[in-house]
Amino acid sequence: MHPIDARTLEIFRAVAETGSATRAAERLNSTQPSVTRAIGAFERLCGFLLFERGRYGMTLTEAGSVLLESVERNFAGLNMIQQAIGQLRQGLPGTLRTVAVPVVAEGVLCTILSDFARTHPRVGVNIKSARPEMVVNDILTGEVDLGAIIGSPPQGFDLAVRVIGQRRMKLAVPSDHRLANRERVHFRELHDEAFVLIVQPHNIRLAVDTMMNDFGVRPSVIHEVSTQRTAVEMARRSGAIGFADDEIIESSTGGEVQAIELDPPTAWNINLIYRRDRKHSQVFEAFLTWLRETMPGDDLPRASAR
Repeated sequence: MHPIDARTLEIFRAVAETGSATRAAERLNSTQPSVTRAIGAFERLCGFLLFERGRYGMTLTEAGSVLLESVERNFAGLNMIQQAIGQLRQGLPGTLRTVAVPVVAEGVLCTILSDFARTHPRVGVNIKSARPEMVVNDILTGEVDLGAIIGSPPQGFDLAVRVIGQRRMKLAVPSDHRLANRERVHFRELHDEAFVLIVQPHNIRLAVDTMMNDFGVRPSVIHEVSTQRTAVEMARRSGAIGFADDEIIESSTGGEVQAIELDPPTAWNINLIYRRDRKHSQVFEAFLTWLRETMPGDDLPRASAR
């Protein structure tokens, strides 16, 4: 079977829509005889009739109707290609691909990317949530343009790093607990308390374990959970205490769990990271330029490869 050219499909579509070779020729700036010849040749190529010819015009046969559906899908694809070409001529089409741990994806990263999208309305934004180790993996393998993590990035890779926020760890205390309504609690005061802790490896759990070891605290761990929100909810329901970001505590339980400052205080930077040794898309380059302009004075420090 000989290849079918786009012009033949365009003629077939025009005749199907107008019901007439004459009207199709007018639409296509052609002549009625050339349209008629093209349809005849197309039918011979297909091996079946596409149109019923009658006194009042041309109507699709059943086979012609089925073929038209396929042609319409192909024209839709062509239109998408034409739109993409137009967008490329105009500026910045495409999608900025990002990943972060849930609390960052729903918080500071979402805010930053929303602001960027408002200034570049034709750019799509994809925000994926993942565990910390998967965030780093997606960045290193090139699955995403950039990611955001809490704490220091891994060493040994050619990563650019930028601080975009900070998280503070606080004590999540049920409102009827003996420590409720305190402004600050020292780690030494937590000896023999019942705890809800986040499972390892999580930056909050690592910090808690380090602090408790430093101050000789022996915790009674009654629950272990995988997320901060779950830790806060379990603290509310069980009467135990836990640890989470202050924003998570204050937004999770409607005031039934209090966020109390810890002594000594514990905080982590939220770092935006990406690979410097990869070729960046036009969209990502535009984002980096926008970020430098909207956060002046904060150059992108770089993580040294070791």
